[in-house]
Amino acid sequence: MRKKVERKDNIQSVTLTIYAKDGRKLEIPLELWHVTAVCEMLGLQVDTINLDSYSMRNKEQIDEIMEMHYYARKNWYSKKQDNPK
Repeated sequence: MRKKVERKDNIQSVTLTIYAKDGRKLEIPLELWHVTAVCEMLGLQVDTINLDSYSMRNKEQIDEIMEMHYYARKNWYSKKQDNPK
């Protein structure tokens, strides 16, 4: 069973905003678990208490992580197809 981690930050809400070249904007509200997943994939570290800094892995490092992610998903999907429940 997963242990619930107490968060010590100043986050009220998180939104992913996509800006189109034609001026349209799409705002997608994210839950904190979404943020955790995105941060893990991007190697994103945000000062969630003061919101005054962040760092992120470079593109080459992210490409390596995404390659592993796609490989793992492909294998998981293949195993799921072989063993349907």
